[in-house]
Amino acid sequence: MFARPMRLLFVTPEVSPHSGTTPTGDACAALAKALKGRGHEVVVLSPLYGFVDAAGRGLARRLRKVEVDLAGEKTAFQVFDGRTAAGVDLLFLGHEEMFSQVREVPTESQDLGDGRRFGAFCKGAIEVLKNDEKGFDVVHCHGWQTALVPVLVDLLELEIGTVQTVYDVAKQGLFDREILAALGLPERLWNIEGLEFHGKVSFLKGGVLESDRVTTVSPTYAKEITRDGAGLEGVFSQRGSELTGIAFGVDVAVWNPTTDAYLEARFDPMDRAGKRRCKVALQSALELPIRDDVALIAVIGEVKARSGLDSLARVVSRLMRNDVQIAIFGEGEGDRKLLEVLEEHAKRWPDRLAIRDDVDSAQVHRALGGADCVLVPPQQAPGGNLQLRAHRYGALPIGLRADGVADTVVDCDAELTTGNGFLFDEASDEHLLGALQRAIGGFAHHGAFEKARERAL
Repeated sequence: MFARPMRLLFVTPEVSPHSGTTPTGDACAALAKALKGRGHEVVVLSPLYGFVDAAGRGLARRLRKVEVDLAGEKTAFQVFDGRTAAGVDLLFLGHEEMFSQVREVPTESQDLGDGRRFGAFCKGAIEVLKNDEKGFDVVHCHGWQTALVPVLVDLLELEIGTVQTVYDVAKQGLFDREILAALGLPERLWNIEGLEFHGKVSFLKGGVLESDRVTTVSPTYAKEITRDGAGLEGVFSQRGSELTGIAFGVDVAVWNPTTDAYLEARFDPMDRAGKRRCKVALQSALELPIRDDVALIAVIGEVKARSGLDSLARVVSRLMRNDVQIAIFGEGEGDRKLLEVLEEHAKRWPDRLAIRDDVDSAQVHRALGGADCVLVPPQQAPGGNLQLRAHRYGALPIGLRADGVADTVVDCDAELTTGNGFLFDEASDEHLLGALQRAIGGFAHHGAFEKARERAL
């Protein structure tokens, strides 16, 4: 427990529901709410992207701007205030050139424009820290997009604690050396003990090196990145006990089948009748045959190459030898070629395979409510909590034994007497197909499957 209430600044590229498109946005919102509930004061700072409706979200523009220096050029951010229903204060930095034209949160980039965009945002965060009248005890930085903040705190010798959270070590914010000059950063940062990484500037490396503490998305992932950290394993290893893995939780006020307004019917562990009604509603919406005796497996995630859904596309023909219904819910802008492949499969098996792309939150709620199982795509963000949301809605997750999935899902045995999901050990077509077939076979044993569902709930 903390000795006293603290004042915390979260610096994040996104925050749900305003701009959250990945686990980062969900995690920031949920963690800020939880800390507020424990008596701490939390302010969340994020960019104001062009797709955020400031007026519709109840954001108010401040008269005073935040000004930063980019290599001698003054850049001014508009500042917008807001507050969540839980009482968490929100700050957004808006800029016509840098953020207003952005239609999707950049998650992985080597484009100098993104480097300048988020580097300037980090400098804006420093100005917020320096000019806040109350002062902050800790600044918590989320993702590579904010990882220059601990570097700047160190350069300016500010008296504030720093935490860097790593969501996906493969996404590091790598830019050409000239980004240092573009942001007005000292050339001495260009060295192997600093931000230099194989001929590039790594924002993430800087945050990991300079922050007081480093956290990541699960205990298993914290161990994995010290062995295979996309080239940064040595950097993570040297942090030792200052690197901590914390498994994501679920905001039960948002993901709760007993109160979920998006569902056809509500249900809970003691009364699961509503779950059957949700399945019927989902099958109807997807134009699939209404069948209670077939396993309905939802696949939720980005339809992109190397996301895991490309592997699913390769095994669909063999998977369809089983009695099963598959519902794919694509989040964000998908890979058009992969979508076309999946759509061709759906045309071949229209009564057993359905696809919906660019789905919204309401559709995800309904998918979880109606599904018997949920495939957690094996190559998607390590920081996701899809498996936990599936548990909340009585759907058994199917996932790779890695990252947070390994920390939160217990593999079912052959008789389904133990476990609450179906795990596979390698991110390969054959292992994925095997896990899907295990789930389908398990569903056929209705009584045992319902016991497993009860354990999940």
